[in-house]
Amino acid sequence: MKRIVLLLALCCVALVSVWSLEIKDGRIKLIIDERTGRFSVYYLSDAAKGSYQSLLYDQETRTSYATLYMDQRAYKLGEASDFRVSVTKDSSGALVVYRSSACVVNVRFSVIASQSGIKDSLSVTYTIENVSERELSLGLRMLLDTWLGEKSGKHFSSQTRGELSFEALLSDDYTDQWIRSGSDGSSLLQVTLSAPATRPDRVIAANWKRLNDAAWMMETSATRNFTLLPYSINDSALALYWDPQNMRKGATRSVTMVLGSQSSFASMSVASASASASARPSTVAPDASQLAQLSSAPLDMATDLVVLRDLIASLDALLASGTIADPELVARYLSMIQLLESRKGGY
Repeated sequence: MKRIVLLLALCCVALVSVWSLEIKDGRIKLIIDERTGRFSVYYLSDAAKGSYQSLLYDQETRTSYATLYMDQRAYKLGEASDFRVSVTKDSSGALVVYRSSACVVNVRFSVIASQSGIKDSLSVTYTIENVSERELSLGLRMLLDTWLGEKSGKHFSSQTRGELSFEALLSDDYTDQWIRSGSDGSSLLQVTLSAPATRPDRVIAANWKRLNDAAWMMETSATRNFTLLPYSINDSALALYWDPQNMRKGATRSVTMVLGSQSSFASMSVASASASASARPSTVAPDASQLAQLSSAPLDMATDLVVLRDLIASLDALLASGTIADPELVARYLSMIQLLESRKGGY
């Protein structure tokens, strides 16, 4: 019986792999379901070990998705039968196209560099085109099934409001440049709300089921947390809204969403960045196991550049702390540098 269960599980994994398109670039790994165009995004939290952290809930890709609002009717892209789906990979990343007789939505996925200079953020641009013979009202909502804050109970924080313990709405003239899910460190999702992203008209932080059940807009309540008994417990989500606009025949409209980890963005001051770096463990702790893993890893310039960046960040944190490194630690740093130097000759 166990063999049968194992065989079925392996078959399911194989089927998922067949229908998945994977892209690795810099610190980002992107997996797109070629049947629906929906995606999972991962952040390389430990380059030496090759460890990735999922930035969105990834056990079920259907829980994060875009909704097209066309003439007061909502279409969940990837599910709506009116739209055909195609997925292609190219030198710029990946392109998903949702096509109906009235509207075409092109979704361009690109891995971009933040102020760190390393490719560590995912840009997702939705270009909406009216291909009908009349004017249409077209808007977009992106529902992100967040999970990094659920274990700690610190679901969200925003630039101006700090920690968000209850449902929240950012709208009208809000000035926040980002909203985050999770606690400080590598296990944190940052959603950018300003350039290079397109500023959403509103952002809602709420229970996932409440947002999912709402075809479009949802009324928030400052007394509700992220649990909806008995259906959904401690289950947070974000919804980004770009409100409907009237678009003439042949007109197009583009909006861009940018996702990354907090460490991808230089939004803190130098002083606060140094304090944060010295207060948490270094991204790369050059110990014997990591040296062994890196020495046996396949040659990859992009990965080695990430390791080097982490090593520099670790040294910066050590210097900022004001502590004196012991000779053994210095020797490990030197060993890592020498190993990277030796690998460089093989590119």
